[in-house]
Amino acid sequence: MAGLSIEGARKSFGETEVLKGVSIEVADGEFTVIVGPSGCGKSTLLRSVAGLEELTGGRILIGERDVTDLAPSARGIAMVFQSYALYPHLTVYENMAFGLRIAKADKSEIARQVQRAAEILNIESLLGRKPAALSGGQRQRVAIGRAIVRQPEIFLFDEPLSNLDADLRVRMRYEFAALHRTLGTTTLYVTHDQVEAMTLADRIIVLRDGQIEQVGTPRELYERPANIFVAQFLGTPRMNIVPVTVSGAGQATFSDGRIVALPPHAEALSTGTRLSVGIRPEDIAIGAASDALPHRIGFIERLGGLATIHLHGAAGDEPLACQLRDDGSLREGDVVPVLLPADRLHLFDAEGRALHGEARE
Repeated sequence: MAGLSIEGARKSFGETEVLKGVSIEVADGEFTVIVGPSGCGKSTLLRSVAGLEELTGGRILIGERDVTDLAPSARGIAMVFQSYALYPHLTVYENMAFGLRIAKADKSEIARQVQRAAEILNIESLLGRKPAALSGGQRQRVAIGRAIVRQPEIFLFDEPLSNLDADLRVRMRYEFAALHRTLGTTTLYVTHDQVEAMTLADRIIVLRDGQIEQVGTPRELYERPANIFVAQFLGTPRMNIVPVTVSGAGQATFSDGRIVALPPHAEALSTGTRLSVGIRPEDIAIGAASDALPHRIGFIERLGGLATIHLHGAAGDEPLACQLRDDGSLREGDVVPVLLPADRLHLFDAEGRALHGEARE
């Protein structure tokens, strides 16, 4: 196995620059997820690592080897696509063995590697079937098995779960995590689904418009986002963002003049400074307190034991989403006292950059 280094990667299609100097380090054995909206360049970056796209600038190293100009077959990588890319006329065994046969591996070695991968993925009973007789999840396992038998230094996954239904995606996430624990192979995984990123990654790279917005562990990005984009991209429901104006030491006002207490690191800000206050839905509380602000419940999304409460303040105020345990006592149209704990607030400047205080526990 080996680590992966991407240094100043640039890629243009005509006049359009898709990657704008992206640099990434993936440690040996690490599971790194690149996440971002559609069109941000994440699949182009992955295909460049695989050798399926030629970089306009920069270089790619696997371990100590510069593979920038090497053919895909010489890079020591295996890639799994969202479309599975199985040969329909071949059996599962033949699909998994195909790469080794092309490499002229010994038949006994091919059989050993295919059997090993099938056991890891629990698909031994499928080896004689053809892809048309398999479910979507089974086809994805076969595609992963084909990658495993090559014993690559790097696994590359390009949105491998996007074609599966919601329940199967959840189960396959668990299987991906278990597979990585078993094999320990360095992995670069691309998705637009922030839930996949949060549940699978050792580290997450958030990409937007061909540039890196932030890199860190799932907890770091969730608790200390670098900017509003990252704050709202990670988390469901997404973080509430409300514009405020600093009105004195340790406090700010909403557009309707109501006051909210700010965290201690805001005390140095000048009166009149415009900010955005962010708070996660699960950090909002409903209950009587001296600093509670009345809000009307506009809509309730009930999801079994949890409810997402959509709260409306005075006219012109931004609505807030609050997530809490659902005991059935709240009703649409109720006016309730809403608490925004100062120690759970995130502050962002006029450009959307985070103003961090001490690390949160």
